Amino acid sequence: MKSFIFGKEKLPLNPKKIELLQSFIGGFVSILFLIGLSHLTGYTYIMAPFGASCVILFAVSYSPLAQPRNVIFGHLISAFVGLVFLKLFGNDIIVAASAVGVAIVAMQYFRSVHPPAGANPLVILLTADKIDYDFTFLLFPVLSGAVILVAIAYIINNLFNKKHWPIYWLALFNNNKES
Repeated sequence: MKSFIFGKEKLPLNPKKIELLQSFIGGFVSILFLIGLSHLTGYTYIMAPFGASCVILFAVSYSPLAQPRNVIFGHLISAFVGLVFLKLFGNDIIVAASAVGVAIVAMQYFRSVHPPAGANPLVILLTADKIDYDFTFLLFPVLSGAVILVAIAYIINNLFNKKHWPIYWLALFNNNKES
């Protein structure tokens, strides 16, 4: 038990104060902007998985999971899967579980894995009795919100770091495919 609590594994290095400040400002500005824009325009720009996207965008911004391609396409792909499953099969627990599994596979297939996006089918399927979802959900909040998060991450991450962010943008075609 002692080795479980006081193990010999190496923890990540302590973050620098500037990294903590970057994470706070990035998350704060992003969510405040999305909520404020929603109130101002009457369109929805915010959804719960965007909070988790902020963690990845600002705390581990050089991870492949934090690149614009992954954030934008990951959210679009998984929300699309959730909507298709809702429209075709309803919203019971097997459908929700299946939609999450298919969303993960689809994000992998399209090389756009973004873990917070895995929650999108759940958001859709678990709230379908309260919200009448249609495919405009892919524009508001999914696409518009994800693009805004990436734009804010571009500003914040390049303001606080000497290294340029992102490592890659959307990169639709790449010749290093593996099957």
